[in-house]
Amino acid sequence: MNPKQQKVQKFLKLLNESFDKETEKSKRIALAFSGGVDSSLLAKLAKDKKIKFAVYVVGIKGCHDILAAKKVAKELKIKLRVITINQKDIKKALKPQTRILEEVYKKIRKNSRLNIPAPDPVSVSFNLPLFFVAKHTKEEIIMLGQGPDNLLGGYHKHKKLPEKEAIKEIMKDTQEIVKISIPQYNAIGEHFNKKISTPYLSKELVKFCLKLPYELKINKDLDKYILRIAAKKTGLSKKTSERKKKAAQYGTNIMNEIIKIAKAEGKTDRQLIQEHRR
Repeated sequence: MNPKQQKVQKFLKLLNESFDKETEKSKRIALAFSGGVDSSLLAKLAKDKKIKFAVYVVGIKGCHDILAAKKVAKELKIKLRVITINQKDIKKALKPQTRILEEVYKKIRKNSRLNIPAPDPVSVSFNLPLFFVAKHTKEEIIMLGQGPDNLLGGYHKHKKLPEKEAIKEIMKDTQEIVKISIPQYNAIGEHFNKKISTPYLSKELVKFCLKLPYELKINKDLDKYILRIAAKKTGLSKKTSERKKKAAQYGTNIMNEIIKIAKAEGKTDRQLIQEHRR
């Protein structure tokens, strides 16, 4: 077994251990699903382990995430629950979602030296898919595929940077998801009396990923390289393992709808969110 294969095997071992730990006390989990490789790999693990789980995708009718999720659900032969939302649903959710983030950011600022800006259209629209999953699921635990983009250079900006700068940015983004994003996810869960599970963000897996060689994070045109190789190793198709994913706010079309809402009210999207902070 060559060094790359050893790293892939270790990655899968740590992910399986984290997954098992997150689900050992749960009779059933809900998996927030987008059809991207991150959540697809979790769905494959859950199916292989014969765990009772429900898979949910959120979005505007016909959006990228719903179409991608349907394809992967068909590949894995799992039932997909589609939470179709519209502009009215988003408009109604803006105030509670914005206020949840506002309270989280206040607590983080108070307990740390982090200078976090106020909720904005990006932070609100990014978190709304989880808001809708938490609102509509009956399961008490919601599993998220968040983490690999931060840990393994999954954002477009990472590939644009020279290697040394990309590594620094990945480290910064990893610290951000641990210190800022996880509290956001947990707060949304608590709002609906749900527990949030993030298998990719166990301490052991985060530590392992940060120490990986650059070429196992970004390799030519493939980001999250080790994750994609691991996904293929579990039996996911090449197409699913290498599928490019849009950020949640765009894959669901939620950001576009927020812009439309603001425009209809004669405001910018930023002014709209600012108004809902009060």
